[in-house]
Amino acid sequence: MRIPTQVGSTRTPDDRRRRRWWIFAIIVVVIVGFASLHWLAGLFTDSLWFSSIGHHQVWSTLFEVKAGLFVVFGAFFFLLLWGNLLLCDRLGSSVPPAAGEDEFVRSYQRVVRPYAGRVSAVVAFLVALLMGQGASGEWNAWLLFSHATTFPAKDPQFGLNVGFFVFKLPLVQFIVDWLLLAVFLTFLFTVFFHYLNGGIRLQRSGLRVLPSVKIHLSILLALIAIGKAFGYLMARYQLDLSTNGYVNGAGYADVHARLPALMILFFVSLFAAAILLYNIRQQGWTLPVLAVALWAFVALVIGVIYPALLQALKVSPAQSTLEKPYIARNIKATRDAYGLNNVKESSFQDSTTLPTTLTTTTTQTLSNIRLWDPADQISLATFNKKQAISAYYDFRSVQMDRYWVTGKLQPTIEAARQISPTNLPSGGWVNQHLQYTHGNGIVLAKANSATADGNPVFTVSNVPSTSQSGYPHVTQPGVYFGLNQPGYVLVDTKQAELNEQRPTGTDVESHYKGTGGIQVGTFLRRAAFAMREGDLNLLISSLITTQSKIFFVRDVQAIAQKEAPFLSFDSQPYASVINGQVDWILNGYTTSSNYPYSQNASTQNIPEGSGLPGSYNYARDAVAVVVNAYSGKTTMYALDNDPILRAYEGAFPHLFVPFNKMPTAVRAHIRYPENLFAAQAALYGRYHITNPSGFYNAGDSWILSPTTGAGAPQNALQVTLTTNGQGQVIGGSYQPMQPLYQVLAEPGTKNQSFTITDAYVPAGGNAQVLRAFVMAKTIDGRISNLHIYKTPPGSSKVGPVQADTEIQQAATVSPVITLLNKEGSQVVLGNTLMIPVDQSVLYVRPLYVESSGNPQPQLKYVIAVFGQKVAMKPTLGAALNAVLGTSIATATGVATASSTAASTTSKKPTSSSSAGSAAQIAAQAKADLAQAASDFQTAQSDLTSGNLGGYQSEVAAAQAAAAAAQQLLSEISTSSSTSSSSSVTTTTTPSKKKKAKTTTKK
Repeated sequence: MRIPTQVGSTRTPDDRRRRRWWIFAIIVVVIVGFASLHWLAGLFTDSLWFSSIGHHQVWSTLFEVKAGLFVVFGAFFFLLLWGNLLLCDRLGSSVPPAAGEDEFVRSYQRVVRPYAGRVSAVVAFLVALLMGQGASGEWNAWLLFSHATTFPAKDPQFGLNVGFFVFKLPLVQFIVDWLLLAVFLTFLFTVFFHYLNGGIRLQRSGLRVLPSVKIHLSILLALIAIGKAFGYLMARYQLDLSTNGYVNGAGYADVHARLPALMILFFVSLFAAAILLYNIRQQGWTLPVLAVALWAFVALVIGVIYPALLQALKVSPAQSTLEKPYIARNIKATRDAYGLNNVKESSFQDSTTLPTTLTTTTTQTLSNIRLWDPADQISLATFNKKQAISAYYDFRSVQMDRYWVTGKLQPTIEAARQISPTNLPSGGWVNQHLQYTHGNGIVLAKANSATADGNPVFTVSNVPSTSQSGYPHVTQPGVYFGLNQPGYVLVDTKQAELNEQRPTGTDVESHYKGTGGIQVGTFLRRAAFAMREGDLNLLISSLITTQSKIFFVRDVQAIAQKEAPFLSFDSQPYASVINGQVDWILNGYTTSSNYPYSQNASTQNIPEGSGLPGSYNYARDAVAVVVNAYSGKTTMYALDNDPILRAYEGAFPHLFVPFNKMPTAVRAHIRYPENLFAAQAALYGRYHITNPSGFYNAGDSWILSPTTGAGAPQNALQVTLTTNGQGQVIGGSYQPMQPLYQVLAEPGTKNQSFTITDAYVPAGGNAQVLRAFVMAKTIDGRISNLHIYKTPPGSSKVGPVQADTEIQQAATVSPVITLLNKEGSQVVLGNTLMIPVDQSVLYVRPLYVESSGNPQPQLKYVIAVFGQKVAMKPTLGAALNAVLGTSIATATGVATASSTAASTTSKKPTSSSSAGSAAQIAAQAKADLAQAASDFQTAQSDLTSGNLGGYQSEVAAAQAAAAAAQQLLSEISTSSSTSSSSSVTTTTTPSKKKKAKTTTKK
């Protein structure tokens, strides 16, 4: 029974239906609005952050580009899909319902089809959001495309400037692929909606498709064929990045098979499109099926089978000949792309004898040998034990640097003292975000010295900061920005911030006076940051004033990446004292994976932990980033006239500061970037061979030397290398040597400089043999070209691996390590340092001892290796004397005077001191006994203070020193008993008035 409508009601069914749609729309808007609040808060606060650092133009440019790509591509796809869906509805409106259609189709036609226009719009809009979002991710490709420059090189295959491949091709390729995907998705949605509308029906007699639907689908398939044709054109250029051949780039099979195949497929695709368009008249299935089948067959035969057969039957049997011109292209392009064209090569004899008189340069190099390894388990642990001062401070990373002190370049290790949010005296929102807001100062220690008890010699230390004479004074110790610094802090609030604690236990408090941070006084800003951080306290706390500021991006790497997201950054930021303030310095790289014919760095065995991308074939050290630890102010200095950097300078004209405006104080701390050096060194081991035939044979190919790194002595060095035909390591337990920063004089030079070094061994051969080593340095803020020092071909020079083997096998080293590595103490070895001295190579490895229960490494011995001589002594000078045959005076492990070298050496001495005279051995034994006495005295002090771990460590060290002295005294006894039958040669240092006198006794 029908219920009569209410008298006087004027609401029609359409009105009620319209009202339901409005309610539904309002609910959707509310849900989307709440879901978008977090995104809007992030957008707003990011805008405030860029404004606070003076680079709002970077944010606005990136926002405009991303939004523009999103809107343009999203709108295009929306119109494309919506128009086709509306056409589906229009074509299906004249089709009467069929009795045999399934229930799903009938339900759609009964319930949804009356609102087909709205449903089509919603579907098109949702899919367009995804397609637009994908396009917005190509913002970097658009920036490079719209600000393209040129490279000083051309692609050898097509004769195009390299800039086309780096700047133009990525975006053009994306547009072609995106359009192809857009039309393909439209085709799928169109088929589905034609099915729902009855234009396509599944019947017992087969598939029934309306002629109008066939026309519609034929047009879409023709568009797909046309898009694929342009895809084949772009694929031709992509061959220059091919990985099919012997090396990266278009090889013989690419040029002679795949390139012609792509052109044939281009015309086949256009022919298929023509057939599909002709099918508009025929309105059948024969022509579309024929076109697609022909297209697929040709693509399979000439695009896949023929190149594979050519490679297997012609290229592989004669690869060394046929691939030669393409290998030559790869060599040239790779050397260009990684800046390896101006590498200097020099011969290096690697002699096992030194000149009779050490020069001033040599003694300075020896005195600058670093005794403190920056490795986390060594220096970082020691810094945290000796200089953290309070539990709520810690150090995150120790790095190598240098300072000019009294006219000399002093190697240092340094670390910023940061706040540790997880170790505050008590929890609570106020403590974590308002009171304990910042670290305090920086700690510097001499890298080449140690105290008598084996601790670092700190030159800038403590809270408040104190400095030794000649070292910089820290006038602004606040460290608000650092490494791995999560979360946010608020400054200039009603709650004072803790600066330090006096020895009396009273707190020294202050308020932030810097220019950094974002004011959060208004309700809108507090609400936005509360939404961003998910913390209601930011909105309701009464301690926040109108002058309060927030720091919410405090990690220096995150700061640099946020400000310049188009750059890659070195994984090793370091802090330096510059003009009394703590500044962080990072290296920024421009990279690309589109340099034609260049070898991708991923094919090389590069040390782990790089800040460079996972895949790239072009890299430049383009930018030096300086971040002030107090204010967060960031300055990006342009270092290189790099084409990619010039494009970014065009996009962001005020972001980069010219190098000539970099202050001298900053230049003094710029260093050769570690990650780029490691990549260049790994590549040059293969690409120092410029002859294609020699490159293919790989007979003189090098790899970076394996290494044990720093750690426990039981971390035995395992070198099991498996290489392919290109001399690339493809298997085995092999970790390449990390680059080493040191202060020394390069061979053939007189001045000490801050250098970085790595070593080469033969590829696929004996990893024990030093084949060459690579060095670079920084001069007035500019990085030098790489300098390769090659040992004589066919020689067997001691490499880092063999030096480590000699240490493990030395009779005077292993027992002492075994003795130290028990009873509550453990031994930690530093990295094996390679120091070129004149035309010789010296290896030095520091030995530290720490308590197992309370790790704090202390330097106890220095191990030196020269040729096959090994010595382990309590001081650097004593170790050098033992292996070099010198008499270098030493107080704290620093060489202080030149001396003569012995004129005779033994290849494999039975003792670490066999090169010295009996008097030298006796003097060293006396020094060892003195060291043992000192260690026993320290042990007693530790026992009295209750430091049982330190007591055990010192006792073990004293026993080891006493054992070493006993060994030396036994050598003197043995030497004396055999003196009547041995020949001894001595050399006296010539004075200014007397000639050298040499005597031989029998």
